[in-house]
Amino acid sequence: MLSPASSLAAGAASVGHGQILWDTYGIPHIFGADRLAVVRGLGYAEMEGQAETMLANVAQARGRMAEYFGAGTDGANVASDIQVRTERIPERAALWVLLGGREQRRILQAFADGVNEYAAQHGDTIAPSFRRVLPFLPSDVTSGEQNTVNFTFMPEQDNLPALLAAWKTGGRAAANALARSLTPGGSNGWAIAPSKSTSGNAILMGNPHLPWGNNQPIPGLGLYQWMEVNLVIGDPGHPALDASGVVFTGLPFLGIGYSDDIGWTHTNNTIQNANYYEFTVDQKGFYQFGGASLPLITSTATIKIRNENGSFSTKTFRVQDTIDGPVVAQSGDKVLALRVAGLDQPSLVTQYWHMIEAHNLSQFIAANSMLQMPFFNVVYADRDGHVMYVFGGRQPVRAGGTFGDYDGILDGSNPSTRWTRTFDWGSLPRAIDPPGGFVANSNNPPWTSTFPLTPTNDPSRFPAYVAPSFMDLRPQNAANFLLSQPKFTADALLAGKENVHMELADRVLPDLIQAAKTSGNATAIQAAGVLEAWDRNADALSRGAVLFERWWNIVSGDPAIAKDDTINFYSPHPKFRVGWSAAAPLTTPSGLADAKATIADLVSAAEQTEATYGSLDAAWEDAHRTVLVTHDATFAQTIPVSDDAVSGSDGKFGPVRVVNSFQGPVANQLWSYAGDGYVQLVEFTPQGAKARALLGYGNSSRPGSPHVTDQLAPFNAKALRPVWRTRAEVEQHLEKTEAY
Repeated sequence: MLSPASSLAAGAASVGHGQILWDTYGIPHIFGADRLAVVRGLGYAEMEGQAETMLANVAQARGRMAEYFGAGTDGANVASDIQVRTERIPERAALWVLLGGREQRRILQAFADGVNEYAAQHGDTIAPSFRRVLPFLPSDVTSGEQNTVNFTFMPEQDNLPALLAAWKTGGRAAANALARSLTPGGSNGWAIAPSKSTSGNAILMGNPHLPWGNNQPIPGLGLYQWMEVNLVIGDPGHPALDASGVVFTGLPFLGIGYSDDIGWTHTNNTIQNANYYEFTVDQKGFYQFGGASLPLITSTATIKIRNENGSFSTKTFRVQDTIDGPVVAQSGDKVLALRVAGLDQPSLVTQYWHMIEAHNLSQFIAANSMLQMPFFNVVYADRDGHVMYVFGGRQPVRAGGTFGDYDGILDGSNPSTRWTRTFDWGSLPRAIDPPGGFVANSNNPPWTSTFPLTPTNDPSRFPAYVAPSFMDLRPQNAANFLLSQPKFTADALLAGKENVHMELADRVLPDLIQAAKTSGNATAIQAAGVLEAWDRNADALSRGAVLFERWWNIVSGDPAIAKDDTINFYSPHPKFRVGWSAAAPLTTPSGLADAKATIADLVSAAEQTEATYGSLDAAWEDAHRTVLVTHDATFAQTIPVSDDAVSGSDGKFGPVRVVNSFQGPVANQLWSYAGDGYVQLVEFTPQGAKARALLGYGNSSRPGSPHVTDQLAPFNAKALRPVWRTRAEVEQHLEKTEAY
């Protein structure tokens, strides 16, 4: 067997070289004679733009953070390594390399060669603590896939972190009380058919809402770091493939992207394919399953921990497995086992390369139906004028019941709760070329992703456990916009996508204002005046939005106020006068069930707003700031590099443009950390793709890079920048050229 170093050298000899043209936004345009040459260049470019982020992600997915970087704050790196090793990511990653097929192995090797070539040539730009992670191995891709998708995105979407925390303190009953309390981050994806396009061309809008990687102030979010790239295979004048989009740092394929022929975007879907199972374990280490007594399969694992003086200590821990997966927590005689879908699908890289190399709808479906990706809605458009929505991923085949029967911690002893099979692609909800002329998804279930419904996304034709029935306010805002006129230009679609209108305000303000005006409370009456004058937007200069946000935060946490139970997968709102209804999905909910009961909270919000900002009608920018950051060479120090006004609010308020915030170190400021990051707006003309895009937090996370804040100006203006895709265009906006 070859050593890692000799294996890398052998792979390098078989891969051709190419050229990278970096444009003035730090976007690499990678030119190569064939797929493997371009993949090698992609590895090289990702390292150049994201070396520290990539290597930290690799260390985490290997389960070796403590070995490379020490125990971490409060032992965070040790805990991360134990979790990764418990989930058996490293062993499974090696297996995926072997089982993923020859085509994929060649891609993995080419990517690793590019990463290691950059490190060999420019290692002096990388701090020694990160160089310890090198060399990059093919299995670092497959471990990264699992760590990102199977064990981060999917559990987060199914609210498992909150369930686990509640279970540890209050058991299964406490956890299941939270099962429908999740308000996850969202995304937007629209595809407009030629019949609804002024130009007669299909148009695709992609807008994932994720944390802004390491370019925002909260540490540890590098897993979500996008990087925009352009991949050109063959003759630059007549390429076999000219594809653009974004990659997750450390992965060798476009996660969201487009070519001249086709394009797609993803949104998180309401798929329920990550579950906790609770078992009761006796003193001999056995648990019950269907009347049988089964043993916990127990082994030990050891991690290394780097000490401050450079020496190492070790920690050995127990790893236990059940029929449903690894034991991730224990409380008394109860244990929780984690079961996630997609662990038998080792060829994700191959699928995504087949997707971007498709030339038409049938080829794209052939690639997408491999279902190596266990998660995500797919929103698609192409040059032939087709549009498509797919409730993608590995949907479990369950033993009947409703979605709500499976959205908490399940009884592991009951075999009927366990799933062993998943739907094939043709059995998933979807809509192809629907009569309404568009598909759109903003993390809503498949039943409201087209208007009108089609036979292939009609909930009556699917088991009730596939997805819940609800439509939150953000997707309603988007769908109402798309239904507002018969045809759209690309510019009009962009204006709709940048909509910061708080749909929630439209639904509840009339009742709230009326109750405040008749309350007899001077502060409430004054607050009603501010809210009545407000434009109900979250633009930087909007006045009234800060007060409304403060009221909502107070009233939604007030245990005396009844909460909504009609938007049944999300439940952050006070009880509405008219709850959400599938019969009126775009106009409900509305009103407040007991507006008078919320006036005390409005008074509190008014007093807090005035005390904090000196005025009830503080501007949105007074409270909300975008503070992007860079780091020192070791990534130990966070260095702010911007302080910009924000336009956009959290998705719970119903805007299309989402900007998520957290309480920053300045007492009266909320700082942005997630939401609108990457945007692509692509029109598929007969001559090919005409695109605009933006990565608001910049295309590099390297220490001191100028490409952190250089896209903030169009972001703040709610605009996009041009996408340069021909070599001639790139050469007119060239920062540098390098060979690899």
